[in-house]
Amino acid sequence: MSDCRSVAAATETLRALLQDAVSGTVPDAVVTADAPREAADEPTAAELNVFLYRTTVDGAWRNTDPVGARPGETHRPPLPLVLHYLLSCRAPADAAATVPQLLLGAAVSALHDRPVLPPDELRAAAGFSDLHQQPEPVRITPAVMSTEELTRLWRALGMGGRLTVAYEARIVLIDSTVPGRTPLPVLRRGKLDRGPEAAASVAAPWPALHAVRPAVAAPNTELELTCSGLDAAAVSVRLTHPVLGGPVELPARVTGAGTVRAVLGKDHGAGRWQVVLVLTAADGSQRTTGSRSVDVAPRLTGRLPLATARDAGGAVELTVECAPRVHPGQRVELLVGDLPVPAELFTEPTGTLRFRLARGAPGRYALRLRVDGVDSPLVDALAERFDADTAVVIT
Repeated sequence: MSDCRSVAAATETLRALLQDAVSGTVPDAVVTADAPREAADEPTAAELNVFLYRTTVDGAWRNTDPVGARPGETHRPPLPLVLHYLLSCRAPADAAATVPQLLLGAAVSALHDRPVLPPDELRAAAGFSDLHQQPEPVRITPAVMSTEELTRLWRALGMGGRLTVAYEARIVLIDSTVPGRTPLPVLRRGKLDRGPEAAASVAAPWPALHAVRPAVAAPNTELELTCSGLDAAAVSVRLTHPVLGGPVELPARVTGAGTVRAVLGKDHGAGRWQVVLVLTAADGSQRTTGSRSVDVAPRLTGRLPLATARDAGGAVELTVECAPRVHPGQRVELLVGDLPVPAELFTEPTGTLRFRLARGAPGRYALRLRVDGVDSPLVDALAERFDADTAVVIT
């Protein structure tokens, strides 16, 4: 979840980190991120320059499927960049000869101790970008450059011989702006819609969580957990979410051999939650099972179907009401037919979302709200068809 401003965000965060590091060693030193000054331009203060001189594309990430993509859906993968930096040090002519070395030592020590740019620092130093929300951390690692390579760079930049070290930042992801395609779900899979069948196997001797039903639930829904090894005085259900946090503890009850039931709260946010069983023994000690996932689906709550008209340029503005509220950092899309439309920026938890479809053709389109990969209900299970009212009419 990062855009074209991510490159500048990575550079600014690296500069701010190094500024804090060198200030404790050389108090008047400054850290810059512009092009290195020529050798003839004498500095007025000790200076550490962080120069982005090259970008490359990471081959492994280039061949990785987009995060959150489902089978049958088409999305362009993000652009995975590796940023190559030169850290060069210099000082005024009247400064001690060791000042550049002090700058270099402080810089490499800071990057050795903090080789990852954490999300909170990315947000604080570069609030203009959403790089802090990308799923992969930005790692800073030393890069080996030969004397010949450094000499060529010095000559090309007019730097002269200068105390220099190279680093790379990997990986900076830039999401594609090309919309993907999200086909409507299949109503039936073969005759009588029979799913796979599995034979019973020998039960594990330790507590284990095998399945959670329903796999897609709504707030206030009762969950049925199939498990084994329930040798405990008390059982509870613990849920965690990568954005909404947790853990959330739910009281549970054992309703049969290997079956536990618990009810989701009314305020559980939409998205994919991880579920574990917590088994508490009579002496108060606790054990937990492995985790399973349960998807909490959002729900469109406003008046449906929506009706809207295109503006003079053919664009369509849509406002939808939903429950539960979505939170900043969650990936929110409105699926208009088979076209995903990202939500307009929001900075507070909200139940009102706005979307802009750059070009909308007149017609009636099914609507789904997708939050962190979980879709709002569209299928009328009793009639085995799509809900006719969960739609938008564009004129």
